[in-house]
Amino acid sequence: MIIKRAALDDFEALKEIKLLSKKEELKYSESIRPIEDNKEDYFRYLKKDLFYKSRGVFIAVDSSKVIALILAQWFKPLPISKFKKKGYISNLYILEEYRKKGIAKKLIKKAEEWLKDAGTQHISLEIHVDNKPALDLYKKLGYEDYTLKLSKKI
Repeated sequence: MIIKRAALDDFEALKEIKLLSKKEELKYSESIRPIEDNKEDYFRYLKKDLFYKSRGVFIAVDSSKVIALILAQWFKPLPISKFKKKGYISNLYILEEYRKKGIAKKLIKKAEEWLKDAGTQHISLEIHVDNKPALDLYKKLGYEDYTLKLSKKI
């Protein structure tokens, strides 16, 4: 298995895993429309993620099969921030049969290294409150409660 930054050549393989990740996210989120309604939007955003220099899509590949992905991005925060650049991690997804093998940890570390090399000093992420496995993983890797995002249907 190798961990690498995804390129445009990986786009077709990434489309399937992106849809699987969104299917899993539907377990935790009431705010996402059905996948079929958003499929082309997901693909359009994914393609942009592969082009922007401030975004890195990292994948795990096993025998030429994409088995996992994570998105890292950096941005310049508001001038009131003490950091010149901040990082953000999202879209971590591992195919079910490859979970519990340390792949998520390797992808997170790769994303963190890339963000650090880009000059970021602070990384944040969001987790659905019911996604206990992901929450436990990130806490084990040193992520701490930072903010609490609340929502309400009206």
